[in-house]
Amino acid sequence: MFMIDYKISEFFYKKLMDRLDIVYTIDIISYLIGLYFISYIVFFVNFGYIFLFIISTTITYLLKLIFNRKRPYYFFDKRFAILVYENHSFPSEHTIIAILSFIITGNILALITPILRIITLKHWLSDAIFTIILSFVFYYFFSSIINFYGLFNSLINILK
Repeated sequence: MFMIDYKISEFFYKKLMDRLDIVYTIDIISYLIGLYFISYIVFFVNFGYIFLFIISTTITYLLKLIFNRKRPYYFFDKRFAILVYENHSFPSEHTIIAILSFIITGNILALITPILRIITLKHWLSDAIFTIILSFVFYYFFSSIINFYGLFNSLINILK
């Protein structure tokens, strides 16, 4: 799998090695997409999803510390490193947020973020694939807790 990861990252590196302005712009876009979806979901869909985002990104961050996998740019060009933790590629917090946003809203725009993170050498393809699976696990496990919490609050409001 590492050879496939490496070849894909090498392809994007060769395309963007002299265009760091594009890399930085793409990075900003991926951050803005994530912020948009989190804000939209929390304020307009269901505030309870804030707990899903907090729990899943916390677990993802802890997994990053455990695995400590180097990002693709480490093997090609460290100038690609902007707004990231240096050696924490796996799993992808941006992909967790993007896939959870897609599951909740059904908006395919959310799916752009994992692709952008691979293009800008922030993540390997295998990081994104595993994180997509992890996102579904988080959603199905924690959404039942969030739904229970919402049901619990509804019952309390009815009893008042």
